[in-house]
Amino acid sequence: MRNFSSDSRLLSDYRITPPLEGEIHDRTAKNRRTPAVFHVPGIKSGFLFLILFFAVVPVFGVEYPAWILLEKGKNSFEQKKLSEAFDYLLDAVELQREYPEAEFWLGRVYEAQGQIILAEEQYRRAIKLAIYLRVPQDLTLIQYRLARLLLNQGEERALEAESILYGIANNEGASSQSGILLEHQYIARLTEGGIDELVFLYRDGLGSSLEARKLLGEIAWNRGNYRSALLHSLRAALSILTTAAERYRSTHLDWRFDIDAEKDVQNPDRDVRFPGLSDGTDRLIMLAYEEDGPLAEWMETADLWLVLYLLSVSLYAEGFETIAASIWELMVVRDSSDGTYTPRIQAGYWGVLAGEQLKEPFISIDSLSP
Repeated sequence: MRNFSSDSRLLSDYRITPPLEGEIHDRTAKNRRTPAVFHVPGIKSGFLFLILFFAVVPVFGVEYPAWILLEKGKNSFEQKKLSEAFDYLLDAVELQREYPEAEFWLGRVYEAQGQIILAEEQYRRAIKLAIYLRVPQDLTLIQYRLARLLLNQGEERALEAESILYGIANNEGASSQSGILLEHQYIARLTEGGIDELVFLYRDGLGSSLEARKLLGEIAWNRGNYRSALLHSLRAALSILTTAAERYRSTHLDWRFDIDAEKDVQNPDRDVRFPGLSDGTDRLIMLAYEEDGPLAEWMETADLWLVLYLLSVSLYAEGFETIAASIWELMVVRDSSDGTYTPRIQAGYWGVLAGEQLKEPFISIDSLSP
């Protein structure tokens, strides 16, 4: 079953000794690195304390403001120096008590060392302090992190994760009446005319809810709720392809999604449209890979191939075999001499599965992977 964690580096490979509970949650423990003050003849103890204090400040970084400590903690985390990252972040939250960004990154440290319960507590603390976020939109990123953590902790916790994801999706109108009506129109276009007709007629890019739609689609599939999986994966696929089409069009003003450019040049008296159900989509994706490396990289980061595969099998499960096959064909290369299929290199594992589906369609249970 596919694990929903997106960062394999954050497992228990890099363990550190967890702090005492009071040091983290009550914030009442004194700094463990406070130097001892001893007596020197001829020097008053108070003056000696000041000398020692200013002597250790450059060493231990106490002079840094909280935001610098946060950045140092994040940098140490990226370098996998988890003990060092923990110290910086703990100093940050002790210096500035209402600091959701630092609380969140403490959660990242805990998650990296396998302390899932403590990580969850930190993410919830960060969400509770969200009013203090310097960038309000960062709340969504924290919610995603908590949701992914909960998804791997059994059915009850997964239900809470699903609720969080629906909340993110609803922020972009997923449950509004107009949004629901529009999505049913999308499904009608897709199932009647194929993915090319959908992308030709509609442009609808998602913002921060794109990831939520992908995850909700996977959750629905794993539960056997294929209609819901179809709905969420359709929105995710349309969003990714909308971004690709708009970006390509911005630099190629004469480009049209539905026109076969090579054959159209040979027929100046009429527009020559692609004949198949997914030819235009196929060409758009390949143009991105051939001419726009950053766009192609973004599409892979956005899980284009996973989303297309989820969309295709959801269509098949709902009885739309022909439309499903047209999307599987996006992910393979067909040998015209013998009719065999080779997975597209770009599609990776999902291209392999698409090739198997074209040979003998199947519905996997509890997971996208058979």
